[in-house]
Amino acid sequence: MAWTLSGVGIGDGLAMGKAWVLASARLDLPRRRLEPDQVEPELKRFREAVSIVNKELSGLKETMGQEASAEVSALLELQAIILRDPLLVAATEQRIQHDRCNAEWGLLQQLEAVSAQFDEIEDPYLRERKADVQQIVDRILRAMQGEVGLEEVVRKNNHEDDGGWILIAKDISPADMLILRRHRFLGFVTETGSATSHTAILARSLGLPAVVGVSGLLNQIAQNDIIVIKSKEGAVLGALNADDQSVYRGQQAVYADDLKALDDFKQLASCSLDGVSVLLMANIDLPNDVQIALDRGCDGIGLFRSEFLFMNRSSIPSEEEQFQAYSAVVKTMAGRPVTIRTLDAGADKEVSALSFGHDKPANPALASRAIRYSLQSPDLFLSQLRAMLRASAFGQVKILIPMVSGPSEMISAREMVQQAMTSLRAKGLAFNPKTSVGAMIEVPSAAIAIDGLVAHIDFASIGTNDLIQYTLAIDRTDRSVAHLYNPLHPAVLRLIDQTIRSCNRANLPVSLCGEMAGDTDLTRLLLGLGLREFSMHATEILKVKRVVRGSSVASLSRGVGRLLKLPDPALVKSGLSAMNAKALRPD
Repeated sequence: MAWTLSGVGIGDGLAMGKAWVLASARLDLPRRRLEPDQVEPELKRFREAVSIVNKELSGLKETMGQEASAEVSALLELQAIILRDPLLVAATEQRIQHDRCNAEWGLLQQLEAVSAQFDEIEDPYLRERKADVQQIVDRILRAMQGEVGLEEVVRKNNHEDDGGWILIAKDISPADMLILRRHRFLGFVTETGSATSHTAILARSLGLPAVVGVSGLLNQIAQNDIIVIKSKEGAVLGALNADDQSVYRGQQAVYADDLKALDDFKQLASCSLDGVSVLLMANIDLPNDVQIALDRGCDGIGLFRSEFLFMNRSSIPSEEEQFQAYSAVVKTMAGRPVTIRTLDAGADKEVSALSFGHDKPANPALASRAIRYSLQSPDLFLSQLRAMLRASAFGQVKILIPMVSGPSEMISAREMVQQAMTSLRAKGLAFNPKTSVGAMIEVPSAAIAIDGLVAHIDFASIGTNDLIQYTLAIDRTDRSVAHLYNPLHPAVLRLIDQTIRSCNRANLPVSLCGEMAGDTDLTRLLLGLGLREFSMHATEILKVKRVVRGSSVASLSRGVGRLLKLPDPALVKSGLSAMNAKALRPD
């Protein structure tokens, strides 16, 4: 009988194939006591396994080069840091010596101890980093057990099959994902993870359909089972009869053809049926992401998240390092605009090199983060602003200030920009004195009081991820309330509408750079609200362009006006679905 499991869907793809189950190395571990003369050989065996894993991670990072996205590279570096952490390796060696237990048993006991510490962390994002430790432990265990390398196992099981495989796992490490992406995998499903887990980040980076956080997954699926992933619905289907398989095989072929057809839109202008031009920009994390954005036909960089330059390192990047990174992006974009956001650290963006005080805040999302932290750290802020301004000598740079709650923070930030300019003039360093400085509208107070803010900004960028979170009082990283996170809530839509209208009245450019920008179900809604500049993950640009080119903005504006009057998210969703369906029907 057919069954369906639910989880968190990543992307909007559909895939059908055979299940390839990646078992955990923590199953059926040997547990034994050592004789005194066996301790040193056991320590040696453990250290050799750690060395093997270290070489594997280093080798992957070196050989992948440009193939690895910024996200993947950062996650690999994070796992390398975990491997060097004495809390894992040195503590396991102590267990082997003092308890005289075999290495596998000692490592598993230490994993349990470390996991317990993570479970006590209140912040959901940081709590999920337990999975990174578990993945490293699995790799060490495989090395100790003398298993054949994962790539060889995958190649042996995968190379002759024409139907394609769907990876099923408890979790997938960044290193394993880099190996798996070389082979014929159509998508993947994991038992753990959430929308902010590393597995989800990797799925978005690779553009693969995926479903994560599927409870009971490994008890339900066996090797070679035929399954279907519907990532938009967050559904995994199995035990399908021949007729069902035929239907999904046809849908999968249509989806594949649809992706290929998107290439036809690369050279086409991004404008509506009634001639309204729309800018489609890309969000990036590191300079290596720029080429992907250009390949998808972006009009510029709408959001360069500078905090990724600060992550997974023990020291703060210098002004020169930042300048090199920013200028590399600006030069590559060759005249297209590049919007660089100043440091947005804190909350779910952990930067170990920065100090956020001795006491951990009860709610990091409401604590000292983003512009609040920058203004409290003027030397760091000035260094970053100087680097951005220096990059402006090579192209069109726009400086974006995150988490602005009102005019006072923006006034202070602009004063710091002027200080940075004065410093550069004194040193004789080139920059564009007319560099635009804008505010990210992601705090409800900024959207509500936007009329008082427009006098102090050159442009605005709506960050819907946090705007939704703060408006609805929902932690977007907490799975227990994730179902309440709704971009179609009337309060959210009215804040977006108010921001766009106010910026238009003040003749200020306004963009939207949250996840809503890349969701094609919401494209017509945003066009109807008056949005003319979208910024999204590069993989979504051509999908959004296709919707733009098939839409009449004039008719959408009237329809969206009616949606804004609805009192309930469910009614908005129903009305939007009807509006999208009408736009797809020929006259």
